[in-house]
Amino acid sequence: MNDRPHLRPVEAFPIQQDGKTLICLRDPQRLSPPLAISPATYFVLSHFDGQHSLIDVQEAYCRRFGDLLFGEELRKIIDLLESQYYLYGERYFERQQAVLEEFRQLLTRPPAHAGTVYKEEPAEFKSQIDTYFQFPQGPGEPEHDSGRNTPRAIVAPHIDFHRGGPCYAWAYKELAEAPGADLYILLGTSHYGGQNPFIATLKDFATPLGTVETDKEFVRELQGHYSGDLFADEYLHRTEHSLEFQIVFLKYIAQRRAELAKEQRAFKIVPILVSSFHSMVQSHTPPEKESPVGDFLKALRDLVQRESRSVCLIAGVDLAHVGMQFGDRESITPDFLKWVEEEDRRLIEKLETLEPQGFFYEIAKDQDRRRICGFSPLYSLIHLLDGSRGRCVKYSQAFTPETGSAVTFTSVIFD
Repeated sequence: MNDRPHLRPVEAFPIQQDGKTLICLRDPQRLSPPLAISPATYFVLSHFDGQHSLIDVQEAYCRRFGDLLFGEELRKIIDLLESQYYLYGERYFERQQAVLEEFRQLLTRPPAHAGTVYKEEPAEFKSQIDTYFQFPQGPGEPEHDSGRNTPRAIVAPHIDFHRGGPCYAWAYKELAEAPGADLYILLGTSHYGGQNPFIATLKDFATPLGTVETDKEFVRELQGHYSGDLFADEYLHRTEHSLEFQIVFLKYIAQRRAELAKEQRAFKIVPILVSSFHSMVQSHTPPEKESPVGDFLKALRDLVQRESRSVCLIAGVDLAHVGMQFGDRESITPDFLKWVEEEDRRLIEKLETLEPQGFFYEIAKDQDRRRICGFSPLYSLIHLLDGSRGRCVKYSQAFTPETGSAVTFTSVIFD
């Protein structure tokens, strides 16, 4: 047994079960099943960082609870976690390799969040998305024959639909009222890192309404103009939701437009995940000054400028992540959320006016105090647009009392 157990990155949140408060562990990469544990066990897990020995854990438990954690009980906890692949080790790495190899062989990426975040059955899915336009916080039904031009770019949330559904509707309403694009270039937050700043895939994407085709020729040409490896971390697309949620909305909009126009416009996508630029924030280095970032943005910008088809860029992003769930010690208050909104709106203003230096400053000035989840895709988007002006059509905050935390998000249209 490993004397210094190391827990993998997982999501943890409180749940109620039989009148008791438990902590649910959830693996974002879907390699492990959800696991409900007691708060005391969660305290033990908080010391599984690969640095604390078993004796360290037992001593910390005794100080916290004034009771002994016997070695046999500690071993049971470790055995459970290892059996469910929650701990780094040989068992986990064998499981990871098998799952990733299976994903590599797929031509189409299955929908990772159908049946949880959104309905799996087509009619139920369409009805679910319909309601987000109709909600009091929503934008209302899209108008047919409105005469709108297709936006050059859209910024939409990637939060789960039950918290952010109406905000998605605000982002996609104007696209639904326009003819649409032939090619959508998608930039989404890579929540689980990556060795490289940009991560592509050649896989098509399955949705409840049918498959969305990836423009493989465009992606291969992009790789040919870029010195980095766009596919080294392709497995991160397997469960990432930031692009999946945009793709299902695009398919919904295309079918809705087809029902009115009696003809569905074919389109393709270029799915790109963007990993963290946080190290550049820490060093106060504009990301484009780093060659892996600057070279990619130039390659993509050049391809877009030469493209004869109509192109729309879409960024799937959220903004601030604040509160105890994300590491803050202070409780969230109305005044704090007001400050968060003021700071968010300053950042959105720099986005609307495509000011990369001002946008970067708003993040770096306090070392990303609000943990802006969409920083890297948004900063990339700014460098891919010229001569546009953005319009913030919706700003929202989702507060979760159970975790004492809040996530903020926005919808912005670039004409």
